[in-house]
Amino acid sequence: MDTYITLKTFTYPSEAYILRGKLESEGISCFLQDELTVQSNPLYSNAVGGVKLQVKEADLSEATSIML
Repeated sequence: MDTYITLKTFTYPSEAYILRGKLESEGISCFLQDELTVQSNPLYSNAVGGVKLQVKEADLSEATSIML
């Protein structure tokens, strides 16, 4: 089972889509936790801690270098 780790947190899903697209184009699997919750009501973003861009633990170092 793959373990996912939060790479970065965003206030709104639209902000996360850019980085997710870049990581996926480099072959890194990504997941946006709480994306749909914040889409349904943007005011929930602070309550749930924002939208979390998560990557597999094995891809963390590569994803970090791409993000910078």
